[in-house]
Amino acid sequence: MPEISVIVPVYKVEEYLKPCVDSILNQTFHDFELILVDDGSPDNCGQMCEAYARVDSRVRVIHKENGGLSSARNAGIEVAAAPYIAFVDSDDYVRPEYLATLLVTARRYGADITICGIEDVNEWGESLPLPLYTQELEEKAGPGIEMLEGLYTEANVYYTVAWNKLYRAEVWKELRYPVGRIHEDDAVAHILLYQAKMVACVPDPLYCYRLREGSICRTDLNPGRFDGVTSLVERCHYFAEQGLPKELQDKAVRACWQRYLALSSQAKKLDIPVIYERWVEEQGRMKTVLQAAKDCDCMSAREKFSCWRWGKLPLLRPKERNKR
Repeated sequence: MPEISVIVPVYKVEEYLKPCVDSILNQTFHDFELILVDDGSPDNCGQMCEAYARVDSRVRVIHKENGGLSSARNAGIEVAAAPYIAFVDSDDYVRPEYLATLLVTARRYGADITICGIEDVNEWGESLPLPLYTQELEEKAGPGIEMLEGLYTEANVYYTVAWNKLYRAEVWKELRYPVGRIHEDDAVAHILLYQAKMVACVPDPLYCYRLREGSICRTDLNPGRFDGVTSLVERCHYFAEQGLPKELQDKAVRACWQRYLALSSQAKKLDIPVIYERWVEEQGRMKTVLQAAKDCDCMSAREKFSCWRWGKLPLLRPKERNKR
């Protein structure tokens, strides 16, 4: 049995797949299996995956109908055989000591989740002189419940994303990514952290995150962008159900409303019927945390007014708004 199962969802990434897979196969730590999940990719990615499997016995390939990133990750989890699991996105790559450092750190602290630093790189894989999304990660270890605060810091990306982590396989026993959503990481990050007895952070930037045009998280406003709001509303309710400190619940409520208001402010694009329909659907969810916004200690009076306005605003259909 391998020590780590590395899961890579693959879809329309011909240009980036080789540097990604090569960076994993060239790790200083060798006792792992690499699960390439071909998510119905219409290009040559499926054949490229099979070519790797023919020359390296550590590579396993799953071919499935396209179901999205969550579905592909879940498929990998289902067949993973190792006691530890790691995710790598197929347009990113990792440093040679990525797996070794994460595993040594996990064993040292008995961690259920081990997190490493991230390096932002451009579309050609070159390091950016000034990171766009990532901040410095503090070296520390502690109960997962204490790490939930990290979701509301400048370094929140470290705690939220699926990649840049090594998980003890048991944390996925009852949990999967929500199929059909984007921003799927927002839906499970808080649950993973809350349930983890120990989380360890190592600041070394071992995961290289490629910033490229057209990636899921960098596209223009569309109905799927509201998936993140759905997940953050669910997080607010989860924190309340678990009886977590009010200060943390307030931060969750504020972050949720900030995401919703940012999307709602793009009012012109809400004239597009499919976006409008999703906006209406999401407003219904936001009403379930409207009272929480009113009682939130970390929101200003102006922010609370915006929540009330956008939470109560009659949402006219595009044609009705245009008539006005």
